[in-house]
Amino acid sequence: MTDETGAQPPLDPAFEKIRRKMVRLLALSIAVLFVGLIAVLSAVVYRSAGPAVSTIADGGAPITLPAGARVLETSLGEGAILLRVAIGDSEEILLVDRPSGRIVSRYPLVFSQNEKIPSAP
Repeated sequence: MTDETGAQPPLDPAFEKIRRKMVRLLALSIAVLFVGLIAVLSAVVYRSAGPAVSTIADGGAPITLPAGARVLETSLGEGAILLRVAIGDSEEILLVDRPSGRIVSRYPLVFSQNEKIPSAP
């Protein structure tokens, strides 16, 4: 209710105490929401500003494979390419230096008699 001057009468002290607690709770909730929003936005900016993913087309020498080799799978790394190749009846994993195209190491795959050779997906 208001009096002739338009001022409201003072609130009950118990009600005023509860109102102040509610205002503090509202301020805390807004602060937590703001901090969470900033965290999500900074994570999005961090992810989008990360290093660009390089592609195979950005350079490098051609890779020379043995005659009759079929590439079954590939995996591209920062400075290397991993190839799973079938050469005749055997399979090998080749580690290739990406800038030079040179085969760095070979890992022959040996399968036991009971296991089947997994096919490429």
